[in-house]
Amino acid sequence: MTVTAEFPFIKVTIDTRGLQSLARRAVGNIAVVGSTGGFGDAEPGVPLQIGDEADARKHLANLDKGAIADHGKSAGPLYHAVRAALLQDPAPSRVYAVATGTRDGTPGPDGEPAAPVPDYGAALAAAAALPVQFVCLAGEVDPAQLELLKNHVDDVSKAGSARMGVAMVDPDLAVGDATFAAAANSAYTQVKSDSSRMILVAARVKVDNGRPAFDVAAAVTGAIAGFPPHASVLMKPVREVRIPLEGQFTGSEIKELAEAFIIPVIDPELIPGEGLFLGSGRCYTTDTQRLYVDVVRVLDHIEFLLKAGLIGAIGDTRIDRLGMQGLRSRIDGILSPLVGSGIITEYTIDIPLLPILEAAEANRSPGQATTLTAARTERVVEVLLTVTYAGSVHFLDINLALKS
Repeated sequence: MTVTAEFPFIKVTIDTRGLQSLARRAVGNIAVVGSTGGFGDAEPGVPLQIGDEADARKHLANLDKGAIADHGKSAGPLYHAVRAALLQDPAPSRVYAVATGTRDGTPGPDGEPAAPVPDYGAALAAAAALPVQFVCLAGEVDPAQLELLKNHVDDVSKAGSARMGVAMVDPDLAVGDATFAAAANSAYTQVKSDSSRMILVAARVKVDNGRPAFDVAAAVTGAIAGFPPHASVLMKPVREVRIPLEGQFTGSEIKELAEAFIIPVIDPELIPGEGLFLGSGRCYTTDTQRLYVDVVRVLDHIEFLLKAGLIGAIGDTRIDRLGMQGLRSRIDGILSPLVGSGIITEYTIDIPLLPILEAAEANRSPGQATTLTAARTERVVEVLLTVTYAGSVHFLDINLALKS
């Protein structure tokens, strides 16, 4: 018989069966959907990940290295939109391009055939499975087409893939006797999202051959995606867009646009030098409880972290005292890093079953016993979370008193 030696005195066996991969959610991925204009090798409805401008030239345009084409000559709207998004600083994490096919347009009032239009519906359906948080339509300003984008982000978000859409107001919008803000709000009212999933931006850029000279929606999409979810989009820079001096919004127009929940792109006098910035931070929404873009992004981020962090508890955690205490610890482990990183300021966790389970069985009231029995029968546990979020300053009200 062999007697095991004492050396090495202590034996430790590490069991890694309980380890799980940490689920992470990207927060700055975008998808740009639009027409290539017949240039490049992108196939309709096939998403492409575009890493840099060279990729964009290869797949979306017919350009030599370093060349910048005019609209319709060597590149279509999709190339110009993707390029505008890529050149933001900070840039989005990933950029996906989804080329559209074409479909017949609506015939004219006299029955004349209409020119083909991009088939956004099919391309948006192809983009539904992409791991993105923002979607825009390349160079599109038609409210009827942008309504497809609104429906897409609403429906896909409800299905569990939370995202937001970014659209732009026609810079050549006819206003008549109304103000620009009133005319825009009237023309794009069907684009307004009840779930705060849409962002509508406005900038009076030049219009060339019926198309905006700069894709403001794509540039803003890339600009917002480059910042973390809890960063307010107000006063964030927008690059690669130019607005002629005569097209810049006046102070009253900026205020009216913000009050209509439309984000104006502005060149504020108080910032030295020239540059364009987002003049508001609001969603184009009917829900004023979730009015700001960063609020929606933070809620989406927390929702994902909770789902990913708690999926391991499903089918494993028992409805008893130790199980509920373990569930509370899991949630605490998910939310506490958000406090440390400054995304939220504090939180509370309330599991109504836990006080019942911690009480002795003889001391439970008939109502508590019924509640516990129902939870164990239906296998449903209710958890109430309260999260405190500190938004950024959007307005300073300073009273200056002059004394002699």
